[in-house]
Amino acid sequence: MSNYQMIAAAALNKPLAMDVGYARVFFSALGLRLGAESLVDAQGQELTRDGMTVVAESYVHPVTGQYRHYDIQDGIAVLSIHGALAHKTGNVRPKSGLQGYDGIQTMLNQALIDPDVKGIYLDMHTPGGTVFGAFDTADVIRRANAVKPVWAIANDMNCSAGQLLASAASRRLVTQTGTVGSIGVVVAHADYEKYLENEGVKITLLHSGSHKVDGNSYQALPKDVAARWQAEIDSTRMQFASKVAEYTNLSLQAVLDTEAATYNGQAAVDVGLAEQLVNSADGVAMMADHCRNLNRTMSIGNNTMSVAKPAAAAATKPAASAATEQTTEQTAAVVTATEAVASAELVVTLCAEAGMSDQIAPLITAKLTEAGVKTRLATLGGVRDALAAADLSAIFPEVSANIDDPAAMLKVVLTAATAHGDDKEVTSSKQVQTQASSVKQPDHKSAYNDPSRL
Repeated sequence: MSNYQMIAAAALNKPLAMDVGYARVFFSALGLRLGAESLVDAQGQELTRDGMTVVAESYVHPVTGQYRHYDIQDGIAVLSIHGALAHKTGNVRPKSGLQGYDGIQTMLNQALIDPDVKGIYLDMHTPGGTVFGAFDTADVIRRANAVKPVWAIANDMNCSAGQLLASAASRRLVTQTGTVGSIGVVVAHADYEKYLENEGVKITLLHSGSHKVDGNSYQALPKDVAARWQAEIDSTRMQFASKVAEYTNLSLQAVLDTEAATYNGQAAVDVGLAEQLVNSADGVAMMADHCRNLNRTMSIGNNTMSVAKPAAAAATKPAASAATEQTTEQTAAVVTATEAVASAELVVTLCAEAGMSDQIAPLITAKLTEAGVKTRLATLGGVRDALAAADLSAIFPEVSANIDDPAAMLKVVLTAATAHGDDKEVTSSKQVQTQASSVKQPDHKSAYNDPSRL
């Protein structure tokens, strides 16, 4: 018996606890492998084998060929961020009430190079989590905005570390029952000294190094250790508040003045931690409309092309996306044994007509057909226009050199877009630093080595 038959025995004619949308994907894939000619859903809609193939392949990433770790609704990748957040869990999706920052970054990076994704929507219901990994993940989300718009919704909670991640999005939504905030840090210390003494248990810690056993649970917390930890906690809170202020354009003092309070619904909008009160059922459609409206038509001479409106640091439609939209056609155009390689003279002519004489050498070396050369030049033209709209034309040579490697190309675009954004944010950064200098600062010299929770 094949594995598919065993899966069928377990899945067919049995009750399943499965999302309806994914059930269509699951049974379409299974039906194709079992030779089914059609699939009829609970609403009576029939899918032929071709339709089953389309549904089954909707969860396959068109560039990497791997399983998509998010749903796509009207061009929007919906990334679920649910449960407590932790560092390096090794899981992409939430599992047993826990989600890893590494999983969030994996989903985000996958969506960035997905040509079917026009925007990224963080569907959040998290109370927060560990400090470790939180700040790096927030920075990754912020950089992603330079490539594709990223929105976040408190549906129904993004608190503490969740607030840090949500703040990095370009737009923050909240439901009427949503809770946001808690911009603070907490450390828990358990003291079993009296309990052990009453039980007649004495534990001796042999150690080398005066701080080796600081904060152990077998002894009361010494005052000097408590003071040092408090300074480290204050330092981390300041780092947290500074990030939120930088991302949201709130003043540092305004963020600190929340004193780690939480805010529900409209109160979150009033304090500035969210921008709009929405119904959770409407958020994705709102973002899809936003992404559609980002495109406009520009005429240059006799040519008309669609480009993205410039954002703060980069175009919404990224160079990486422009390059990957025609991956299938480009691959199909590569020369086979029965096709003729475009002559050097033809490559020169086509490159000159496209205004890309710098591509003559690499295209001759690639040994493409005439159709392949035209497809490559069209793709490069889209990349060039997207970079120009983002004011990143200077990196076109480096991007074009990585046209066959979307991941490497994305890295180049992200790096340049981040640097470009940093240049534009010098003034706001100085303002945050000036505000920070007016607030009592904790001791930043102490090493932060305690797994505090945001």
